[in-house]
Amino acid sequence: MVEFQLTSLTSQLISGHPIKAPGEVRDMTIRDEGDTWVLLTWDAPDEGGEVAVYQIQRRKPRRKWEDEATSIDRIELLRGQPRGVELEFRVVAMNKGGVGSPSATVTAVL
Repeated sequence: MVEFQLTSLTSQLISGHPIKAPGEVRDMTIRDEGDTWVLLTWDAPDEGGEVAVYQIQRRKPRRKWEDEATSIDRIELLRGQPRGVELEFRVVAMNKGGVGSPSATVTAVL
């Protein structure tokens, strides 16, 4: 973590242009689902800096968000999801400049 922060700071100082954090991920959708899996898709933010990675998060309603997966693409198949439980999903875009705002939430009961 310290190395990441130092590298980011160094690259910003050398280039003279601070890296902007990405904006909010758009159009979060459940494209398909099965007994224990869900296929999520989304669009890249249209504001902020370039996205390096997406963090997919999951929670039961009114519980704490948990990191579920990381992706460099705008589609992710999440396997091994619990059955018969309402789950909420969201995506956050990240880069060396920071973390963008979370996407809108989508809900599934598998």
